[in-house]
Amino acid sequence: MEAMASNILYLINKQARKDDVPAFEPAKMSVKGFANGECEPELLETVRGAHVYLLHPMQLPDPNTALVNLHIIKDALMRAAVGKVTLVLPYLSFMRQDRRKDGARVPISAKAIANLIQPGVQQLITMDLHADQEVGFFEIPVDNIPGSTVLIDDLKHRLGGDLKTVTVVAPDVGSAARVRRIARKLGVPMAIIDKDRRAPGEAEVLGLYGRVDYRRVVLFDDMIDSGGTIISAAKAMLEHRAHSVEIYATHGLLTGEATKKFAQAGIPVRITNSIPRSEEYRTAHADWLTYVSIDQLLAEAIYQTTRIRGSVSKLSV
Repeated sequence: MEAMASNILYLINKQARKDDVPAFEPAKMSVKGFANGECEPELLETVRGAHVYLLHPMQLPDPNTALVNLHIIKDALMRAAVGKVTLVLPYLSFMRQDRRKDGARVPISAKAIANLIQPGVQQLITMDLHADQEVGFFEIPVDNIPGSTVLIDDLKHRLGGDLKTVTVVAPDVGSAARVRRIARKLGVPMAIIDKDRRAPGEAEVLGLYGRVDYRRVVLFDDMIDSGGTIISAAKAMLEHRAHSVEIYATHGLLTGEATKKFAQAGIPVRITNSIPRSEEYRTAHADWLTYVSIDQLLAEAIYQTTRIRGSVSKLSV
């Protein structure tokens, strides 16, 4: 995530120079580890009284380790007498379980994570929480930026503004409100897939609300995990005589056999870089996977939070 942080810093300071305001300064930190894998961060310069924006990956190397590492880095900042901490978490893990279903004895993980990460933090900037209402789990200000902001721009740029044959599709009823906003922004029709989720990564398409025959279908989702569900949805669109199908998503977890499944399916996928990947990874999957950068979007969001009456909401769809 160092490359993303460096580019975001460059973009922020580019705008700061235009506005003749003080530039942001990078705070150098060394993250070492013990032989057993424990994280040992060390701040290499003073942050006393400073407003620190902490950009942190919450999926790599895995969600559990990332969460513990975040806590330890926060502790280092606190002990260095930091003035204010704004977390910048492009992807916030553990947000899919936001309610108890059918009386099951399970946690509400989204609320538990909100309780864990907000002590010592004054503000959170993130992207596409699994459900918009999850901001209510936090007692601090949360800017939940829709990834569709950059995905829409990418789609319009690729098609040269020619959207006459495009239909955007919600892969399930739960994502209908999000996709409806996208359809209105693009000025195109939408359709909704009704599905029965049998198990994680497995779903049966029960029906389709709307028409996709002979249309260029674009499926929009907040995340892709194992890929099974969204691939089934894409194949169902082809069975409904769609001219073509492609997938846009904000968060590309791409766990397990996901990359193999997509390569075999031959369905184009475009995701943001909210979860950083190596150049080797990107090159290996370039025949079906394309990344859309969120660096400028995050830079603008961070910059707006530093200004009196700055507006992050203007970045939303």
